[in-house]
Amino acid sequence: MERAVCRATSTYTALIPPLLSQAYSTRPLVKQWTPPGVKQWALPSSVIWETNQAVKDFAALHRITNIDALKTIPKQTKLKVLRVYASRTHAFDPQHEQYLQYQEHSMTRKILWRCYEWKVKRPLWFYSTAVAADGCTAVMRRQSEGKAMAAIKAAVKANGFGIDGIELDGRGRVIYGTIRLVISSPRSLLDLEWSELVDYLASLVRYQILPTYAQLPGYPRRSSSASKLAPKSAPKQATRSSPRPIPKPKGKPESFTII
Repeated sequence: MERAVCRATSTYTALIPPLLSQAYSTRPLVKQWTPPGVKQWALPSSVIWETNQAVKDFAALHRITNIDALKTIPKQTKLKVLRVYASRTHAFDPQHEQYLQYQEHSMTRKILWRCYEWKVKRPLWFYSTAVAADGCTAVMRRQSEGKAMAAIKAAVKANGFGIDGIELDGRGRVIYGTIRLVISSPRSLLDLEWSELVDYLASLVRYQILPTYAQLPGYPRRSSSASKLAPKSAPKQATRSSPRPIPKPKGKPESFTII
């Protein structure tokens, strides 16, 4: 009986995928990759990931970094259960970085496509992450993340900007970058009054974020090498004999490099 149990245990251990085993890993080593024509010091921090080359190309083309580019907003002494980080660049969601590793995941294309849509339509990105430091459940963490996300959007609206970072009065200013909220105690955040949380975040947005991250329109969307366009020629007069141009198909491209 003991031999049968040992044999079954060894067989089950052998069936565990290598990437899920804590004893060893068969993930191949990745050399540091540098896009052609770009200096190493000018690369975003995202290209140093242990990820595939398609994600690196996408991050370098659209100037998307990882969470290492986010810095702590100063003067956060009133509320200790919540920390606010911001960056002048767009960054990937830290909860999605597990899908952007070297091994291609089924969610990789969806995440990159969503980042592309945000890059075109949203100058300001929001993320909210809760940790289980106070022994709370997963449901409480999700509820605290939703409450913090709604509070930061209300705080941005209270300062005259929409949830996409564009000024509501039509003057053209935008808040360009990424704002991330890290909740150290979800239980305490849920017990916090809504008005107190919104007022605290609104003051941070007014005095710490707007003077640094608000700018005039024309915010960068691509790298300098990709933004160089060819000079436009005068349009030719359409005639009956000239064929009608075929419209380009719309939708997700086949590769990761979305242009």
